[in-house]
Amino acid sequence: MDGLLIVILVCAAGGVLAFVGVTALTPEQSVSRLRLQALAGGEAAAQAGKGAAAPEPKAKKKRGGLLSRMMLRLGNSARSFLEGGSDDTVHRLAMAGYSSPHHAASFHGMRMMIALGAAAVAALGTLIAGAPLSKMILYSAGALVGGLIIPNIGLSRVVKSRQEKIASALPNMVDLLVVCVEAGLALDGAMARVGQELQLSAPELSRELTSLSRELSAGQAHEHALSRMAWRIGLPDVDNLVSMLIQAERFGTSIAVSLRVFSDSFRMARRQRIEEQAAKTTVKLLFPLIFFIFPAIFVMLLGPAAVNIIAGGAGGAFK
Repeated sequence: MDGLLIVILVCAAGGVLAFVGVTALTPEQSVSRLRLQALAGGEAAAQAGKGAAAPEPKAKKKRGGLLSRMMLRLGNSARSFLEGGSDDTVHRLAMAGYSSPHHAASFHGMRMMIALGAAAVAALGTLIAGAPLSKMILYSAGALVGGLIIPNIGLSRVVKSRQEKIASALPNMVDLLVVCVEAGLALDGAMARVGQELQLSAPELSRELTSLSRELSAGQAHEHALSRMAWRIGLPDVDNLVSMLIQAERFGTSIAVSLRVFSDSFRMARRQRIEEQAAKTTVKLLFPLIFFIFPAIFVMLLGPAAVNIIAGGAGGAFK
């Protein structure tokens, strides 16, 4: 019962701190809320006859609370210790859709707060339960390590989910790019147009294309902007697409022809990967069949016969 109390306290503290951390990491306004505010601002401007922007909501000014500031300071202090001098966390956060400069510090601050809070709750729980000092140290150390590891696991799942969504929408994006470029649009205009078309069906990929078109409009070189998009997404197929576009621009080849060839080869490679996964299914089914399904079938088939044999042998022995 004491161990169950400790586990409940640790989970409760971790859940509260994780909620605080996710709140700090989450962008201040969702895409749907921004669209509604833009529509409301446009209607208000149309009624007033002027193009004045709608006032910002007051809730936005209240978001930077005390916990968020503490998390940022704690994350900045522990960032060098947790990262070990690498920018892997920054890259993973970018692949998860958090590319703002303060997101890395917020993430590390969330990890430290969850770890320290879980360790404190574990220590308090052991003290309440009257456990010895050795158990208190053991539980606190385990809670501390778990608080540092669990956010990384959650971040990896977010990255994987986002990459799967982008990968599923990538063939449609390439086809739309081919149509736009063959219709006469330049690469910048084609990227912006495809980003608008994919807002509802693939919002993650649409945001990346919108960011790319903004960087290109700001005057950045195509090579740098495309490389940044590939770095943020982190998919091999996107890397191949970006490399093809950079080479086509560098050597002066037709982008429409290059996109058409890439689209055909991309769909062929995608079909081959699906066939490979289907071929591996039979091998993966061997272990469940051998260890779970076959024993149940044998018990169902041989069970009644075994019961009759045992009953007959016992009756013969008593005779």
